Amino acid sequence: MDGFDANEGAEPQIDLREYWNIVLKRRWTVLVVFVAAVTLVTIFTLRQKKIYEARASMIIELYAPQVLGNVREVYNLGAGSYWSNKEYYETQYKVVTSRTVAQKVVQLLRIEGNKTFLGIDKLPPEDQKKALDQTVDYVEMVRATLEVEPVKDSRMVFVKARHEDPKWAQRLTNAAVNAYIDYNLQTRRQITLEAAGWLADRAKELKARMDESENQLNAFKSEHKILSVSLEDRQNITSQKLLDLNQTLSKRQTERIALEARRQQVLDIKEAKQPLDSIDKVLDNKLIQQMKETYFKLKEQRAELNTRYLPEHPKYQAIEQKIKEVRRNMEREIDNVLTSMESEYQAVVSAEKQLVRALAQVKAEALEINKKAIEYRRLKRVADSAAELYQLVRKRQQEAALSAHQETNNVYKLDPAIEPVFPIYPRVKLNILLAAIIGLLGGIGLAFFLEYLDNTIKSQEDVTRVLQTPFLGIIPSIKLDPAQESGEVVTLRDHYLVSHPKSTVAESCRTMRTNILFMSPENPARRLLVTSASPQEGKSTVCINLGITMAQSGSKVILLDTDMRRPRLHKTFGVQSGTGLTTTILGEAELSDVIHSSEVPSLDVLPCGPIPPNPTELFHTERFHRIVEQLSERYDRVIFDSPPVLVVADPLILSSMMDGVVLVIKSARTSREIARRAVKQLRDVKANILGAVINDLDIQHREYGYYYYRQYGYYYGEKERDVVSG
Repeated sequence: MDGFDANEGAEPQIDLREYWNIVLKRRWTVLVVFVAAVTLVTIFTLRQKKIYEARASMIIELYAPQVLGNVREVYNLGAGSYWSNKEYYETQYKVVTSRTVAQKVVQLLRIEGNKTFLGIDKLPPEDQKKALDQTVDYVEMVRATLEVEPVKDSRMVFVKARHEDPKWAQRLTNAAVNAYIDYNLQTRRQITLEAAGWLADRAKELKARMDESENQLNAFKSEHKILSVSLEDRQNITSQKLLDLNQTLSKRQTERIALEARRQQVLDIKEAKQPLDSIDKVLDNKLIQQMKETYFKLKEQRAELNTRYLPEHPKYQAIEQKIKEVRRNMEREIDNVLTSMESEYQAVVSAEKQLVRALAQVKAEALEINKKAIEYRRLKRVADSAAELYQLVRKRQQEAALSAHQETNNVYKLDPAIEPVFPIYPRVKLNILLAAIIGLLGGIGLAFFLEYLDNTIKSQEDVTRVLQTPFLGIIPSIKLDPAQESGEVVTLRDHYLVSHPKSTVAESCRTMRTNILFMSPENPARRLLVTSASPQEGKSTVCINLGITMAQSGSKVILLDTDMRRPRLHKTFGVQSGTGLTTTILGEAELSDVIHSSEVPSLDVLPCGPIPPNPTELFHTERFHRIVEQLSERYDRVIFDSPPVLVVADPLILSSMMDGVVLVIKSARTSREIARRAVKQLRDVKANILGAVINDLDIQHREYGYYYYRQYGYYYGEKERDVVSG
């Protein structure tokens, strides 16, 4: 069906042409905002003071030229890691715009009291005097004009200054660069000179400390007599003595142990009264061995003589005497050997004791030397440390003194500032362009905001979405020729469908009729109530046009004027209002006497008749119900022209007897809230709302006309101008 939205409930889609129509509809709002924004911004921009910007460039290196080779600078420039370099450069950028540099600029350019810098040179003398008498912070004024712009991925920096006078902008920029370079050089020199002076003072202190430590070392060496031979050599000699004595003592102890064992052997032999000739020392004695050989030979001889002679024999006695003498000599020699062994033992024991005493003495001497060595090394360490520290400070002091007189710098001026030709502020073209963009966007935004505030119903989407009722169609605006405007305007508009059967109005009415018929094809609505939410929305016009189109389709139709407060059908069809529906209800006239035929075949009219004081009560009468039943039997369609829903209760009473209700909404006039309330009241009384009709739609308007031509395809019609009926 044409009047029902088949896509109701589907996700809404963006229609750019609808947005464009909103902009065109409120084009004057957009244009006014656009022109106002551009005009105001242009006036404001042109009235602003012109600001000129001069720019100079310089290079900030991490190191100054190394004139003195590997001599390190006292003033650390921050060269090192990435972060230390970054911090160094950020610090230098702040220095360029610092008060110190700005103060130097003020002094270089003699800015204090300068009228051209202050921009008061063109003022009257008394105003100039007042301006100069005021307290002015020239340093802050200069700082406010300066700006630093580092060049990415390089060591080049732009220094910029802004002023109303282009010459002053140039002078401020160049002065700031020169002041910063001079400040950097002076700072390095001052820090280096201060460091050199401090190092010189420390060098004097360290030299005195070095001399004192050397004197203490010499006094110690003199006191302990270690002038010719160093203490280290004496320690070495003593250590060698200890080593030799230990070795000698070890040998003597070994000898003593061996002699003591041999001596104990002799004592054991003597105690056992055994022969002493078994002792090793005795056995090793050649003389004793010879004596023993002689002794044994003599004994052999005595034994031989004993066989031949008696003991008293002289030969026997002589041999016996020799044996005794040899025996005595041998014993004497054994005693000598034993005596020598005892002497040797005693000598070894005595030597061992002497070695032990000598070793103890050398050890005591070594301990004493070690004690002296500890003190000596301490004194020598202090002396060496003092000498080394003095040499280090002295060398650094000399380097600092040389570095302080260098005229090298790590900052270089690259390009000086030139006098700017064009101001950078205000940016007239940019401001106007931005104003145009903002004005255009603001105007469009205001247009959409006003459209948002406009809560009237204007389209099919409003009907289906807001009222949630089927959409039955539209009635375009009906425009009359100027010659016709002087006649009966209401009659001409209500009969426009008859006089213009091929117009867009006629096509719209036929579409509305078709939608109503197709709402319930199996159970057609025979009794229709046409009403509206509020007065002056064109419900009578819609009622008449609907009746005409249904009569033209072959149905037998009657129009009832049930608006008993402001009846209108009798005027449209030119019938008498003396009798009508009210007189019939009261029994003062017959139904057939008050029904009038019209110029449209199959279309009859039942006027209201005299206006009663109590219309609502008439609709509750049994006679009115019988009249409705009689008309329903005699006609295919009975159409009731009803008062507005929100004004009186008549349409709510009538709707209970109807097969369907048609709600008329005036385009761009009926608010959504009013229409929603009307629908709610009808639904509260269980009325069968067939749908809503949008009346008085200006199809020549781009916002509405284009849409509905596109939706419903009114491709033919007369060329006369059509306008809204009311």
